[in-house]
Amino acid sequence: MQSFREQFATEVEGYMERRELTPSRFGILALGDPNFVFELRKGRAVSMDVADRVRRFMRDSEAA
Repeated sequence: MQSFREQFATEVEGYMERRELTPSRFGILALGDPNFVFELRKGRAVSMDVADRVRRFMRDSEAA
């Protein structure tokens, strides 16, 4: 069973693949942090607030 962080990272990776975004570009667009995805891949802990912000970004941009 995947942890919350692993499941969230999988969501982010899938979104980047569908949108053909680089990790840096995704981080800048979602949070203003070009290192976000690189740190997530290294095991960065993600708060629910950050996860909610990223998921809102992904949902809103998919709808656009």
